[in-house]
Amino acid sequence: MHAYPLCASGAVCNIRVMKRISITRPPLPKLPLEGGCHCGAIRYSVTAKPLAVNACHCKDCQRLSGGPFGLFLHVARDAVAVSGGARDTFRRIGGSGNGINIERCAVCGTRMWHLPEVAPDLVILCAGTLDDSGWAVPTSHIWTECAAADAVAAEDALVVEGFQTTRPALWARFSELYP
Repeated sequence: MHAYPLCASGAVCNIRVMKRISITRPPLPKLPLEGGCHCGAIRYSVTAKPLAVNACHCKDCQRLSGGPFGLFLHVARDAVAVSGGARDTFRRIGGSGNGINIERCAVCGTRMWHLPEVAPDLVILCAGTLDDSGWAVPTSHIWTECAAADAVAAEDALVVEGFQTTRPALWARFSELYP
């Protein structure tokens, strides 16, 4: 009988070395970064350089995104201006054991951002809600122990099996790649 490792969520995971690829990183776009939900009821503007572009491969982010990982920008909360419609909040406990509030558009259900309770000055913005997300190549990957078999990371990205690191490590890697 084979023993299969489990992710923090309890799901079977494949611990392996993530394949690395060579890429030319796109430059950061000019500020402000603009975005919104699918139906247009909610709009936002980001007025400061992000702290990170992070891919999370945990099972929760896979389910919430409907894809193999969630792609997020870490942004200072005071650098995000929101306008428009009502939002619904879904509270969950993350793999870290900490509470996270996930805000979605009350009209179309688009997941907009996460508000971690342990970091009230931080917004973890869903990159797919940006008007232009083509530049958002992850500078870090977390929970790669749960990554899809075909997952890849840029050669220069920080890759972490679980989340045995702190956000400042993710932010430091972003700052190294985007000084």
